[in-house]
Amino acid sequence: MLSEADPLLSHYRSEPECSPLKSYIRNNEKCKLALSRLPDEVYDTEWDLIMIDAPRGYFAEAPGRMGAIYSAAVLARSRKRSGVTHVFLHDVDRRVEKTYAEEFLCKKYLVKGVGRLWHFEIPVVAMATTTAANVSNGGDNYRFC
Repeated sequence: MLSEADPLLSHYRSEPECSPLKSYIRNNEKCKLALSRLPDEVYDTEWDLIMIDAPRGYFAEAPGRMGAIYSAAVLARSRKRSGVTHVFLHDVDRRVEKTYAEEFLCKKYLVKGVGRLWHFEIPVVAMATTTAANVSNGGDNYRFC
């Protein structure tokens, strides 16, 4: 639920199975942000484009897009082919969408924003800049961005 957005962000930062170093969502039951029960074809596809415009996220009891944003970031980074994954996120005027976009999709990969829509180009190599040493230090490098 949307009302759980802040605790979910804290969970991500403390749960090793959410780590950018592990970065998987299929059957990841420990990371509460991972959309771990989608059809296999979702995980097996190397996405060129991901559009996030659901589920609803404008009232406290709404499901929110926290898991969708996290999972899109993981899917984009896990490509085997070269190139980028274009991720479009709608409703970035909302606090949760903006916060999660900055945490997982990264401002440095933001190509353009028009109105309430942001366009990111997420490279595969984004994960290559995070090292085990950074994570073990407990610093800010335990992040996607």
